[in-house]
Amino acid sequence: MRRFYKPVLIGIAGLITVMLGLSVILPNQVMTSKWVRVSQDKDSVIRVVKDLHTWDQWNSLLTGAQVVDVKDSLLNWTSPNGHMNSIRIEGVEDNGVSTSISLNRSKYFNSGFSIEKRSSDSVQVVWYIIEDLKWYPWEKFYGMMAADMKGPLMQESLDRLKSYLDQR
Repeated sequence: MRRFYKPVLIGIAGLITVMLGLSVILPNQVMTSKWVRVSQDKDSVIRVVKDLHTWDQWNSLLTGAQVVDVKDSLLNWTSPNGHMNSIRIEGVEDNGVSTSISLNRSKYFNSGFSIEKRSSDSVQVVWYIIEDLKWYPWEKFYGMMAADMKGPLMQESLDRLKSYLDQR
């Protein structure tokens, strides 16, 4: 029985070494983005996106959530599982709105909306989230799946934003 410990320990050490090696190669940042075209003028879209009072009507992050507080540039809410979250408007420019998102008071994301006129009758709205990853192998592997996890929620929110804008 004792002779099996050494190969098992060597195998585990080899696996850990390979995982750490892959962790060094993978990027420290991951970006997820989704977009939609809307039939509105650029200023109207920017006005809605920067107004945090409208977010519960189109942003899927707030579905089922209890909005705790909305100030000029800060929205705090409690998710259905009881976690405290917030969105802060960091800046508004001619071509978009930059935000930061805090989930469960620990994970921070740089985020924003790029809003560009693409034709005479439409504007393209891109929602992006940039996430910094730690060096841990599980963080890096999570980063490879981040777009698949966040993408559908982001696209649903943008589709709801389009509907919201069309109803106005």
